[in-house]
Amino acid sequence: MISFIVKTGEQIYDISELVTKVSFQDTLNEGCSKLDFTYLKKDLDIKNGSIVRFTYDSVGIFEGFVFKISRGRNQEISITAYDQLRYCKAKDTLFLKNDTAATLTNKMCNYFHLKKGSIAEAGFVLPMGVQEDKTWLDIIYSAISDTLKAKGKWYALRDEFGKITLREIGDLALNLVLGDASLCYDYKYEKSIDNDFYNMIKLVRVDDETEKADVTVVKDDKSIYSYGFLQYFEKVDKKYTSAEVKAMADSLLGLYNREAESVSLECLGNTKVRAGTTFNAIIKDIGLDKRLIVKSVTHQFLPLHTMSLEVMI
Repeated sequence: MISFIVKTGEQIYDISELVTKVSFQDTLNEGCSKLDFTYLKKDLDIKNGSIVRFTYDSVGIFEGFVFKISRGRNQEISITAYDQLRYCKAKDTLFLKNDTAATLTNKMCNYFHLKKGSIAEAGFVLPMGVQEDKTWLDIIYSAISDTLKAKGKWYALRDEFGKITLREIGDLALNLVLGDASLCYDYKYEKSIDNDFYNMIKLVRVDDETEKADVTVVKDDKSIYSYGFLQYFEKVDKKYTSAEVKAMADSLLGLYNREAESVSLECLGNTKVRAGTTFNAIIKDIGLDKRLIVKSVTHQFLPLHTMSLEVMI
């Protein structure tokens, strides 16, 4: 069921029969995915930098590079490997001009010589300026966030079996139901206004030449009455028009003016489930019957394939 191929230098090894534990972790727009596995030594020494390819039931799960090796007195060796995005934690200074999340992703792949897959064009041009002393990943995640605020479209940056992709979340929908009598055997539900909940949006655009500030405010009085006054504040680039700033404020209010609901699920495994994918969830006890976004997932492949999900409602 599992296939483990390791390339160390010029040597290629099939260690499928030696692997005793496998865990794959993936989080939406929070860095690289991670593969942890343990194998019996058998006179084979995997080295840092070795390439690992892992498939399960003929489905490509992970391709990446060994970054950590640990061992004890027994014959088991534990390995941690990351995908290509691990290299993009490097800090740099970038000048942005007519850039989008897609153009930045392409630049990143070219700079680090990474293999690319599908790069969706987000269609939102970022403000011209300099991004200083930031990681490539943080710069692109910021671009994804700005695109969400401006266009209402969310994108996932990830490595898909050795190829960097940028995909709209809406294109990652699965024909899958999880919940009552459908693969799920436990869950935890939470509803909160403690983080990222705002019912008043205040955006300020400052003109450096005139030293004047245009203030745009949108709010939901009914929400303020129910939950209290919770304000979001941001300074926006002067290149935006008043209409664009108003549209951005409306978009932010729609995004943040709702209780944050989160669900953790324990399920039988499905290889198609990755961070950013969506599926239908049905849990009658909490009145849940809707499509959810996977925020993070951890797959365990041995002895049985199970998965732990954190999802966004």
